Amino acid sequence: MANLNVALVGCGRMGQRYLQALVHCSEVDLIATADSDPEKAAAAAVPFDAASYSDMDSLLAAQRNLDGVIIATPSSTHRQLAVEALTRGLNVLVERPMALTGEDARVMIRVAAEQSRILAVTQVNRLLPTVSEALDVFRQGRLGRLIEGGVSVRWARSQAYYDSSPWRLTEGGVLFNQAIAALDVLLQFSGRIKEVFAYTATLTHQLDCEDTVVGVLRAEDGALLTLNATTSAFDSDLEERLVVLGESGSIVLGPAMQQVEFWRVRGDDEDQIKEGVNGRPARPSWQTHLDAINDFQLTVAGNKPARLSGESALHVVEVLEALAYSAQTGQPVRVDHR
Repeated sequence: MANLNVALVGCGRMGQRYLQALVHCSEVDLIATADSDPEKAAAAAVPFDAASYSDMDSLLAAQRNLDGVIIATPSSTHRQLAVEALTRGLNVLVERPMALTGEDARVMIRVAAEQSRILAVTQVNRLLPTVSEALDVFRQGRLGRLIEGGVSVRWARSQAYYDSSPWRLTEGGVLFNQAIAALDVLLQFSGRIKEVFAYTATLTHQLDCEDTVVGVLRAEDGALLTLNATTSAFDSDLEERLVVLGESGSIVLGPAMQQVEFWRVRGDDEDQIKEGVNGRPARPSWQTHLDAINDFQLTVAGNKPARLSGESALHVVEVLEALAYSAQTGQPVRVDHR
């Protein structure tokens, strides 16, 4: 079967992850790049002998042999670019967050369905081996009913990080940019969220969005969950931790999501599990993006259902939107399940 021909739209920080991953992807060919900075697009294209453009319209007008588009642009542009690519008959892999509102995400999903095309979202933490193994144990019923859980993302981001890309000053908040990946994993355990309450603040940066959030979530089945996230940690990243507390077992991944801190599962040897998982070689930073691209390629080829479908990425956007609205209003907010 022929390789999947793709274009990369957006060659900035996240675009570089896709470029690194694509070097190692034998069944996907990058044939074009686009970026509002033509020099970035051109530099990204060189290792792949690809064409480069200053915008997606020019790229799509010139490239007639595309199967899909990878979108790694600022979040506020995702709906427009994804809809444009989908309506031209292309499959789309979009960087998280899928969109900044549930409404935009639902439009993207609807257009993909109307065009019979694949829409996938790079919620890559789901593909981590530790997360997959923990989810397997949970889905087998070995942890029992979920009682309580939470995620903590305490990272360090300097003012220079935000200043380096102007969009981060307005839409680079910790909810949609740093907390989303861990929260998406938590939702794989909890199922749908019924109601949320949150406080947000901008404590250590000059931004028009939040750098710190503390939230509580109530799942439809009654489980109570927490979210703590900040980019104000001193000096360096502290943790990205997941806690899952069931009636008959508990798992804690941390201080990084690829590590096991506690594995209290009946019938499992906790020390052996921890030794096996924590002794694995460190995964390169681009590995999960390679996993996402491979999943996208297999889905487009019709060989497997999408693990990262747009439909499966909708709920985390709805929950984040509700958390942000709760912080604005100072009131609990029911999550929109339209």
